[in-house]
Amino acid sequence: MASGKRMVPAGNAKAQPPLEIIVDTANYRLALVSGNIILRNYPVGLGGTKTPQGEFVISEKVRNPNGKADGDFGSRGMTLSDTLYAIHGTNEPDSIERDDSLGCIRMLNEDIEELFAMVPLGTKVTITSGILPEQVLRPEVPFALPAMADETNPGKIYNWL
Repeated sequence: MASGKRMVPAGNAKAQPPLEIIVDTANYRLALVSGNIILRNYPVGLGGTKTPQGEFVISEKVRNPNGKADGDFGSRGMTLSDTLYAIHGTNEPDSIERDDSLGCIRMLNEDIEELFAMVPLGTKVTITSGILPEQVLRPEVPFALPAMADETNPGKIYNWL
């Protein structure tokens, strides 16, 4: 390709913005966005001032953290920039929309399972305050993909906050 132009398949002449995750600590919401379009807007549990603000990336994804789907971290977890912070499920659904974590972002297991299936490693995560609507936006039938690889890590003990 000597011209230096990027080849795009017919019908896809305009590239779509990459998926990003935005966490709004004021509204207890986590949105999956593409550009300025909100694709999903889930309720979450947080850790108050212990939840860090800033920009991160999904650096690890794991099914059944610590070997069980019904443990403290629920059925899925995604580490933020190799820190002790993660977006993960919970075995305490009453903690959603409250500040009960030590800093992590907690989601209902059905919500984290859908988000886990939709976002790749390296997805940008921005944690900020006061920018997302309160309205929950999720489909009646969640998006799902079969596991393409073994996404468990039985040799690691997760100590997310």
